[in-house]
Amino acid sequence: MNAMPDVWSMSAVLINAAALLLALGFRRNRAVVLLAILTAGALALSNAWSALPIARGLDAIRMFTPWLLLIAVALPERRLLARRNLMVLGGLLLASWLTLAAPAHVWSGLRDALPLGLIAQEPGKLAAILVLLAALVCFLRGISSRLMLDWMLGVALVLTSIALLPAVPSTAKHTLLALAGASAVIGILHASYRMAFVDGLAGLPNRRSLDEALARISGDFALAMVDIDHFKQFNDKYGHAIGDRALRAVAARLRNLRGVRAFRYGGEEFCLLFGAGQKRNAREICENLRTEIADMRLPIRSRNSKQKSTTRTLIKLTISIGLAERGARLRSPPDMLIAADKALYKAKAAGRNRVVIL
Repeated sequence: MNAMPDVWSMSAVLINAAALLLALGFRRNRAVVLLAILTAGALALSNAWSALPIARGLDAIRMFTPWLLLIAVALPERRLLARRNLMVLGGLLLASWLTLAAPAHVWSGLRDALPLGLIAQEPGKLAAILVLLAALVCFLRGISSRLMLDWMLGVALVLTSIALLPAVPSTAKHTLLALAGASAVIGILHASYRMAFVDGLAGLPNRRSLDEALARISGDFALAMVDIDHFKQFNDKYGHAIGDRALRAVAARLRNLRGVRAFRYGGEEFCLLFGAGQKRNAREICENLRTEIADMRLPIRSRNSKQKSTTRTLIKLTISIGLAERGARLRSPPDMLIAADKALYKAKAAGRNRVVIL
């Protein structure tokens, strides 16, 4: 029976360590720092290490971990060896070193002055509040970034804060910390999926996602290539920052098309995939999309340094669309892509801002 808490505690350590290795592999540097602290915290709660001389150093980690978590989540995403990240990780090591090197009376003074840590035997309400504040920072960042990783790191910290409460039994603490590590793993895996299959600028599935979708598709379907007209000149005139806003604005309209899968094909080109249920409406959908984009105005602000005034300008965008429908002549997805691209070329050659079907 006595071995069970050790099994649970080591499971929490191993799961958090695995999440740490994943974060390192996918270069999620803020997650690396957070998980290094959580792994140390899980290790500090492990009764299996209580007989070792390093136990006093682990007690220091228990005290300082909540503060380090709060500082770590407040830092912007930077390279792992950036000064701020190294300061947090250094603080984690310094807490252990100072405690191991300090005389007994100094250590007792530290414990009395900083009763804030992951110490299961002592009240941990203040530590729980600090970690909960760190979780709140993650959730607020998740609202702005719309990244599941930030949300799942917030969940991990909420679970950690519950584990700090004095009334939570020891085995439950280890279980909560193991679940915290598992939450981080889910967030990191989702972030790695987005990195591989979702375009970071447009927020749409990328070319690799399109290739996989076409490889799996069966039955009747239609394919459309969408291109923003005169986009190179647009970038040259207004700058790449405004060009990126234009791409995101068009992508947002494509994302809202019902029953249609939208992809970022590359550059200013997008691809629409119509299943069997929407194939008959493909031309109407494309025409409505073209009209909607033509009626859209992108507001930009430019500052006149001489007059010290700001001017608001509304910019017009148009798109050209080439549509290919599967039939006796066009069967394979590669042939459909080529046909849609040819139709797009004809739409641009005919004056742009139009839909051409091939």
